[in-house]
Amino acid sequence: MLDSDQVKQYEETGALLLEDVFSKAEVAVLREAADRVAAEDRPNVTPEANGSTARMVHGAHAYNPILENLCRHPRLIEPTMQLIGSGVYVHQSRLNYNAGHGTGGFDWHQDFSTWHNVDGLPAPRAMMITVFVDDMDATNGPLLYIPGSQHEGLIDEFEPVEDAAGNILMKLSSRRLSEMVEKGGIQAVSGRAGSVLFMHCNLVHGSSANISPRSRTLFYVNLNSVENPQTTFERAEYHAGSDFTPIAPAADECLLA
Repeated sequence: MLDSDQVKQYEETGALLLEDVFSKAEVAVLREAADRVAAEDRPNVTPEANGSTARMVHGAHAYNPILENLCRHPRLIEPTMQLIGSGVYVHQSRLNYNAGHGTGGFDWHQDFSTWHNVDGLPAPRAMMITVFVDDMDATNGPLLYIPGSQHEGLIDEFEPVEDAAGNILMKLSSRRLSEMVEKGGIQAVSGRAGSVLFMHCNLVHGSSANISPRSRTLFYVNLNSVENPQTTFERAEYHAGSDFTPIAPAADECLLA
C-alpha cells in the first residue's frame, strides 16, 4: 500500500513514480511479451508512419497471458484501488513500442478527453499506469507531463486527431499549452526498467520522438473505476474494454510462474 506522503504527491502533482517495482527477471519476461505482440500482424497493431516497426499495440492483454497477468498484478491493482477508492477494471491496455531511430512521439493530450468524449466515461475516476519495459531517461524520448495539470479538469481546447488505425488523441491547443507550462512547468520522467508511473487520467502529457538507437518501450495498464463504466461503444474492444468485472488481483509471482 502507498504511504501518506506518496498519496499526497499523487494528489498534488497527478503522478507518482515508484522505482524497481518489478525485478530484472520479471522485466525480461515483459520484454519477450512486448517483442512478441509487436511483431504480430493484427488489426490492433498500429505501425510507425514509415512502417518500420510497431508504434502501438492496443488490448494485447486479451490474448497474451503475460500481459494479462500484468494487468492483474497486485503491485499495480492494489495502489490503484487505494487511490481511486473502488474496484477497477481494464478500460484499455496499450503497448507503446518506440524502438528508437526516430520512432514514437505524441502531442500533448489528456487521455480522459478521449475516454470521456469518445467512450463515454462519466467522470475522471481512471488511471494510467506506465510500466517501464526499458530504462527511460533524457536521451531516449522520455515521457513528459505538466505537474498539477489534472486540477484543470477536462480541458475543452483539444483537437481530435485520428490515425489510420482508428486511434484517437485530443491534441492540446498551443495557446493553452503555453499557459499551462508557464504555471506548472514540465517534468521529464526517468527511471530504470521495472519502474512504474501512476498518472491521473486528466494529467496533460506527451513525448518527443526517440532519435536515439535505444528503445523506450512502455506498457500502459489503464484502469477505470467499476462505478464509472463507459456508456458509449463506438470503438473496438481492444481500444475500450467493455468487461466491467472488478479485477481480482493475481498472485504476486504471476509473471514468473
